[in-house]
Amino acid sequence: MKIWIDRTDCDACTSYCDRHAAKLVRFPEGEDRPCIKRIEDDGSPLLTLVVRDGELEATLTLTEEQRQIVALEGLSPILPWYRH
Repeated sequence: MKIWIDRTDCDACTSYCDRHAAKLVRFPEGEDRPCIKRIEDDGSPLLTLVVRDGELEATLTLTEEQRQIVALEGLSPILPWYRH
């Protein structure tokens, strides 16, 4: 499955976004938020997220370990621009 997320125009704080992303990873077809631009069944057992935040964009194909991290902590821990 492939999901496009655009956080650019969302005025919610990062922790709010992370909670929604955590739920989205657990239930991909059960979330409907303005930031979710497209969901496509690409036939892959892996989950791919295309995340845009302003000028930044990342395409992340999640391993099972990364998917579990997002399911617990949200997107921020795996986005390249949040890494320290």
